[in-house]
Amino acid sequence: MGFTTAVSFRRMGIATHLQTAKNGLNDFGSVKPYKHDLNGQVSPSAAEAVRLSRSNWIVTTLTYNWKGRSISSDEPKNRAMDTFRRLQPTPRSSFRRKMRLIARGVFATGVACLPVRAAEADTLLLSTGGQLTGKVREVESKKTPYVLVQVDQDLSVAIAKANSRMIVGDEKLQEYRRRVVEAGQDGQAHYELATWCRQNNLLQQRQYHLLRTIDLLPDHPNARAALGYTRKDGKWILTEVWRRNQGLVKDRKGQWVLPEVVAWRENADVNDKVAKRWIKTIKQLLSKIQRGDAEAMAEMAAIDDPLASQAIAKELVDSQKRGSNWRPVRMVWLNKLKEFRTGAAVEAIVKTGLLDTDDVVREDALAWLQSNETSSAIATYMPWLKSNNPKQVKAAARALAYFPNPEAAFVYIDALITIEKQTQQVGGGSRAGFDNAGGGGFSQGSKQVVVNTPHRHPEVLQLLRSIAPDVDFGYDKSAWKNYFAELRSPPRSDLRRDS
Repeated sequence: MGFTTAVSFRRMGIATHLQTAKNGLNDFGSVKPYKHDLNGQVSPSAAEAVRLSRSNWIVTTLTYNWKGRSISSDEPKNRAMDTFRRLQPTPRSSFRRKMRLIARGVFATGVACLPVRAAEADTLLLSTGGQLTGKVREVESKKTPYVLVQVDQDLSVAIAKANSRMIVGDEKLQEYRRRVVEAGQDGQAHYELATWCRQNNLLQQRQYHLLRTIDLLPDHPNARAALGYTRKDGKWILTEVWRRNQGLVKDRKGQWVLPEVVAWRENADVNDKVAKRWIKTIKQLLSKIQRGDAEAMAEMAAIDDPLASQAIAKELVDSQKRGSNWRPVRMVWLNKLKEFRTGAAVEAIVKTGLLDTDDVVREDALAWLQSNETSSAIATYMPWLKSNNPKQVKAAARALAYFPNPEAAFVYIDALITIEKQTQQVGGGSRAGFDNAGGGGFSQGSKQVVVNTPHRHPEVLQLLRSIAPDVDFGYDKSAWKNYFAELRSPPRSDLRRDS
């Protein structure tokens, strides 16, 4: 018969051994004893009793050891085999397949099922796909919570909660068995039964009936889809196989992507962790610099890791209004960002050129942008000319002076004079009044109004003068528009022919 093993159950001085055999397979599992004392306490390691890496295990016999004597009996063997037949109802033609499915679930957890009367039992569904019938009791252990199943008077089995899925009442199992009989050889009926199993959380049974569906109806589209198949070139193929044939792999979210994408994301995760460590390092160095530590300033200037750009960029932007005392360290940060020139670095330099209150730092940033990142700067600054906030218009025009563009003339003209809209509360006094019926009373005369305040922007006018140095129309928008319209109009030609 090949290799054999035994799982020991001890009760009242009697050791009961469940003998199992495996034909033609040398992939043998490990065995650990399961102890059961007179008080019904179970070792938490019982759920790990047997670990089998393959299926096709069958029950051969039960051997009772009493005071050194071994007594074998076919009766326990028959009881165990009868239990197998009740676990997964299957047509006789698929009995061998049924045995594989059941044995994988039952023996992978190190347990064997002996029948009990259905009226007195619940069924514990195992995460490996098998099930165990008996009186079920959940035990909350600090070390390993487990479920204790009393199979009969002489045998109790402990299953770690991590290896158990749910406890099913006898009524649900009876309903399931009834539906199995009714399904017979009808493929559509098996698909409907699979749907019922899913609704009742009988996931292993659902899988089985989906397989029966495609056995009987090979082209059943819903069953195929539920099992993960897709139709390609007129043939059914597992979607996973098809995707892998295309060279794709699954990422952490279960999505199919190219291996290069997975590698890039993993590298991005590593870089993100390093960048976060730099945030802490920069803050520590800054704290030392504020205490006058010259070595910390030198260490800050010596940073050469581009992954530090995110931390440095945040410090540069957050310190925009801290005054000239911060200028030395802020210039170090600005120079580091110029050197790194990452996305985060350029973004911070663009913000510095627009809003920084330190003229020296701001103009240094703008000068670098003028030579290296003109498009990034213009794309950020131009929308600010259309702002309702006069301070933003001023900041944008001041920065755009480094990037004069004749093509943007009409945008400049519209920003010469902007209208700031503000909502104000007016009124608020009380007044007496009388209605048509002769009644009188007091009313509050308060309401909200929108006040439009025009603002002239010398910075925008200077911007216009830089692109049209030969003229100056002041704040006359119409004159400026006519001038640039004439420049853009094609010259007129005399179409008259000489007579």
